[in-house]
Amino acid sequence: MECDAGDILINTKGFGHAGVGICNLFGPKKSANGPPGRAIEVMHAVNSGVVEGWGLKAFIYRPANLTHEEARKITTIASEIKAGAEYGAARAIFKSWTGSSTFGTGAQGRLKKYRERLKLNDTAAGKGGKTIPIVKHVFCSEFVILCYQLALGEDHPLFIKLDGLHTLPSGLKTYLDGKSDVWRMVGEVEP
Repeated sequence: MECDAGDILINTKGFGHAGVGICNLFGPKKSANGPPGRAIEVMHAVNSGVVEGWGLKAFIYRPANLTHEEARKITTIASEIKAGAEYGAARAIFKSWTGSSTFGTGAQGRLKKYRERLKLNDTAAGKGGKTIPIVKHVFCSEFVILCYQLALGEDHPLFIKLDGLHTLPSGLKTYLDGKSDVWRMVGEVEP
C-alpha cells in the first residue's frame, strides 16, 4: 500500500518504530486546500540521525482532512529537524518510557522553546544568517509528534496531544487508535 504525505507509519515489533510521509516541496504546487497527495518518502529518526527511506512492516495511519498546505508544513518542519538533530539514543532508552506521555507543562514548555527557535531560524534565514537546531536530539516517535505539533496549532484537530519525549511508538499508536474521528488505520506497508 502506498502512503500519502502526512501519513504516520508505526512498526510495533520490540520497542517499535515510527515515521512520517513527506511531500515534494519543490514540485508543482497543488491547491493549498486540496488533499496532500502521495508521499515521496518516509522520514524517521534512527541511530545515524533523521533519515529518509523505510524498510519495515508498519501500520499506516492517515489523518482526516489534512490539506496539501498542511502536509507541506509538516514536511518543512521534518526537513528542518533533520538538518540539525542527531538521534537521541539516551532519550529513546531512558526518557521514552519514563514519565507521562500526557501533554502537560513539560511538553508545553519544550514545544514553546522549539517554536521560538523556529521563529529565530525563519528570521535568520531571511537575512542570510546562521540557523540553530530546532531540537538537538530526537528519537522516532518524538520526531513524528514534533512534526505535527510544530506544523499545526494546538487547536487543530490533528495536533497530537502527547509528550513526545515520553512516548514510545506503541503509545503513539494507542493515541491514534483512540482518535478514530481524525486518524484512520488504512492498511499496512510491507518492506
